[in-house]
Amino acid sequence: MKKIYISLLILLVTIAWPKQGTKVYAFDKNALEYFDLGMKTSLAYKKTNYFTKAIELNPRLAPAYEKRGWNYYFQGKYNEVIEDFTNYIRMVPNKADAYRMLGMAYLKINNHESAIVNFDKAIDLEPEIKGVLGYRAEALRMMGQLNEAIEDSSKALAIESDPQILSDVYRTRAKAHLEAGEEVLAGADFKKAAEIDPRYFLYRYVAGYADLEDLRRAGLIGMIGLAFVFIFGLKLRPPKKGE
Repeated sequence: MKKIYISLLILLVTIAWPKQGTKVYAFDKNALEYFDLGMKTSLAYKKTNYFTKAIELNPRLAPAYEKRGWNYYFQGKYNEVIEDFTNYIRMVPNKADAYRMLGMAYLKINNHESAIVNFDKAIDLEPEIKGVLGYRAEALRMMGQLNEAIEDSSKALAIESDPQILSDVYRTRAKAHLEAGEEVLAGADFKKAAEIDPRYFLYRYVAGYADLEDLRRAGLIGMIGLAFVFIFGLKLRPPKKGE
């Protein structure tokens, strides 16, 4: 009888014991609840707090790193973006958008080499990923690789359809042409950028690429608004959430 009891106990323990390869987290349910709260709130600081709590409870919850990284990006916390997307890539190594975000964060802190490495990886995984060729062109331009920047910009213009991205790419190529001493080509690209996005009109005007007809079309109110934009700087737009 004693042997029967022992055998029964061993059987029950074997059934209850976690199977090999199964990861058991005592707080998985709570981690997912915090992650869900982070997705639902519209307040940036609450998103950060909820996603952080979710990660504390389950450090393998990859989407929490991704969403917190996006949240940090739109707060301008680029070192935190790099940390979160580096952790995310360790768990999800083949997602092109994660490398795009890493590249954008490195570009923002002027680490152009690391930006290009990550843009290269994003393009390898998804050759026509939105915006990345244009971002890589800007990184190449800032490193002084003007021919490569112009080549990337031209490729981007052939595949992009989003007006905002197209405008930024034309502007990047225009600056590369201008820095290469190709003023006519630069002027043509600045004009195209302004036609797609009037925000860049004053940039062209100050650079000497606007004519009197441009001035008449802009109007006083437009000039005031564009002057405000120009004073506070023209930068590459960040990618939209969900792109």
